[in-house]
Amino acid sequence: MPLTRRSFLQSSMALAAMRNAVAQTSDSDEKPNIIWIIADDVGGRDIACYGHPTIRTPTIDALAKGGLQFTNAFVTISSCSPSRCSVFTGKYPHSTGADNLHDPLPANQAIVPELLAPAGYHTGSVGKLHLGDAAAKKFHSVKGKVTDWSSFMDERPKQQPFFLQMGFVDAHRPFDRGCIDKPYTHEEIVVPRYLPDIPIVRENLAGFYDEITRMDQEIGKLMDHLRENNLLENTLIIFWGDNGMPFPRAKTTMYDSGISTPLIAFWPRMIQPQQKYDGLVSTVDIAPATLQAAGVEVPSDMQGVSLTDQVMNPSEHERDYIFAEANWHDFDEHIRAVRDKRYKYIHNAFPERALETSADSLNTPMFEEIRKLRDANQLTQEQMLLFRSRRAEEELYDITADPNEFYNLAYDPAYQKVLVRMRKRLDQWIQETNDIPPDDSLPNEFHPETGKRIKAEHQNK
Repeated sequence: MPLTRRSFLQSSMALAAMRNAVAQTSDSDEKPNIIWIIADDVGGRDIACYGHPTIRTPTIDALAKGGLQFTNAFVTISSCSPSRCSVFTGKYPHSTGADNLHDPLPANQAIVPELLAPAGYHTGSVGKLHLGDAAAKKFHSVKGKVTDWSSFMDERPKQQPFFLQMGFVDAHRPFDRGCIDKPYTHEEIVVPRYLPDIPIVRENLAGFYDEITRMDQEIGKLMDHLRENNLLENTLIIFWGDNGMPFPRAKTTMYDSGISTPLIAFWPRMIQPQQKYDGLVSTVDIAPATLQAAGVEVPSDMQGVSLTDQVMNPSEHERDYIFAEANWHDFDEHIRAVRDKRYKYIHNAFPERALETSADSLNTPMFEEIRKLRDANQLTQEQMLLFRSRRAEEELYDITADPNEFYNLAYDPAYQKVLVRMRKRLDQWIQETNDIPPDDSLPNEFHPETGKRIKAEHQNK
């Protein structure tokens, strides 16, 4: 039942109980089990309960229905590895020492599983982790396939609470088309306005949909196991995606198609069903909320604001803004963004460069067909934004009126007050988080037009 934040707080007795329980958890013998489920390249509108009309995600929808759905959630960076490093540390990417695609998380950065271990938690990772070797060693158990969750459950010490990160590769390219019993037809595909509606785009999106549904089915098996083993009631499950979908003008960008994410918290013992929170939240807020749920002290250097604090005490903790960044991912970037509930401001440090498309989309037959349409002047004005030869240094969008962020208002006199306010808030965040721009550029790994590899391997300077 959708509620405003304040009526939500007044009516949700179960969430009031959650706050009290969090405060008492450290003295309890029955700490919650905790499972993080991370979708790969799945954005904020790619799940049925977030409004997608055809993607089938009944298990994830049931999590949302049975718990708390955050309707305005955003990642800190639209790139898988630094996004995950950010969540595990509760810090923004530039503060983790792992803000680029190939940077491993430094060993001196504390992550949630190592903070939970002294509180008695047995910790495990299955599937995609992408934190680097030093961080992987901080888990009690690391298994390579996401389906290995069942062996983790079998092998874990039954007398201890557990923390499990379940890292999917779905729905990353290349797509495993037809991986479910009822693959999606082209008629079921919804093509975003920034992509041309041609058969190969629909086919790529169908593969993307197939993998999302396959992920949902695997989560369903996990839920059955928890239910059958009487673990469901006191297990906190948090589901989100690491960045937007792997298509041009989504993944690696600062547009909502890149940074918006689904975010759901499910904990039958503590969270009342059918709750929605429409305040702005960031994935950097997941770590402190997780530690609170376990009764573990939140380190003072975590930069996130606990989701629990935001929901339970919005007058003190509610976010007015979220922040996101882009750094090296196939191509050199230094982009910073701030968003409130209506406006998005983006600052491009390299405005002379074209809008880059991540290599996993760039090096596809689909993108080659889009290039051919460009050369034949058969793309719409909005779709031609994929091929801008340079960017504006500043971008400002009215998300309410322009949800696709097509029309830059930064140079419109009518929006100068908004521009100044958003620019000032971004500058403040940059100063607060010690976001120091790099001295040197990093080499691109691919040619932005041909998609051909320039270097065999990215090397940091």
